[in-house]
Amino acid sequence: MLAPATGVFGLIGFSGKSGREVEQLAMLEPLATHYGDDWWFRTVLAFAEIELHRLDSGFNNIEAALRGFPRNAHAAHIKAHLFYEKGQREEGLAYLGQWNADYPREGQLHCHINWHLALWSLETGRRDQAWKIYREALHPGGSWGPQINVLTDCASFLARAEMAGEPRDPGLWREISQYAAKWFPNSGIIFADMHSALAFAMAGDAEALARIIENPKGPAADIVAPIARGFDGLAKGDWTRVVDELRPVLATHERVGGSRAQRDLLEYSVTCALLRSGRADDARRLIASRRPQNPASGVPLAGI
Repeated sequence: MLAPATGVFGLIGFSGKSGREVEQLAMLEPLATHYGDDWWFRTVLAFAEIELHRLDSGFNNIEAALRGFPRNAHAAHIKAHLFYEKGQREEGLAYLGQWNADYPREGQLHCHINWHLALWSLETGRRDQAWKIYREALHPGGSWGPQINVLTDCASFLARAEMAGEPRDPGLWREISQYAAKWFPNSGIIFADMHSALAFAMAGDAEALARIIENPKGPAADIVAPIARGFDGLAKGDWTRVVDELRPVLATHERVGGSRAQRDLLEYSVTCALLRSGRADDARRLIASRRPQNPASGVPLAGI
């Protein structure tokens, strides 16, 4: 019962509810004495804590999980989130790169672990390395992984690369847009549909994007359309539209599902739009208040 309820893509995570992160931790904490040092439980508990910025207890639990099963890919992945939330890019890149060296390509988390490595490579100035990882371990045909990871990791990496100053590659956007149309055209899973909308917008597939905007589905359907319209603005350089559509969503974007690291796509989209519309001070205030781990290591956005 606990695994399907508390998994990353589980019943709570994809419930579409505000407060679902607190709900998840509240479900897990009373069970800690019963599970003891069980590596699976400590991994799940650590992730719930880290997402709520209880970083010290999250660290203790993820270290316990790794002691119990050092080659636990999910635990290594959660430790990567700890580095991410602390803004420790170099440390995260070193740790996860070493751990990933012996992880088989057919491993379920191979794609997503490489997403973390690609982002950190991008954000630490290793841009050629980031694109090499994208080509070899992320993009459709180069990756083995659950379809939801391939879609979300590719679309978010491409968008965040652009926001960091990389030029847009229409061919790569067409590739992931076609993948989205095949697997998640309008699934009712907002975490997937958000990234499909981004891919459709960037690839200029107005018809596919319209299907999501005009017929949103799922428990968070009310925020699907504004997110999709905001990404359409991002694709077209309509910065006012990006801010108007996406900024109101930031207060409750946990409803989207996924991690805070993944939902930085929304935070950075609004910040980028403010920057590119000449509102740099507003952009800096926004990201400093919402993602305070960034100032020490810099915000990975061109012009910040």
